[in-house]
Amino acid sequence: MSDSTEATSNVTDEQPTETKHVERTDVGVSITVQLKRGSGTREEDKITGKVKAETLDDAQEDMDVLREYLHRLAEDARQIQPGVEAE
Repeated sequence: MSDSTEATSNVTDEQPTETKHVERTDVGVSITVQLKRGSGTREEDKITGKVKAETLDDAQEDMDVLREYLHRLAEDARQIQPGVEAE
């Protein structure tokens, strides 16, 4: 029998190691607002909105627009009331 250990090679030694660098490009400002009405589990409305922008001024402008939209959405949601079951 022959000794085959000399003929084997380590594959990982033959392949170069590749290094990858990842650079994050998400810079800027993020603002989140959460509106909550009611306190009971089944009597609670919660609406969350988030804006992202490159500068604080841009984020504040976007938040003003989002706040108006969320206000209208919340008012519409308040108009939806669970049906009262007739006894």
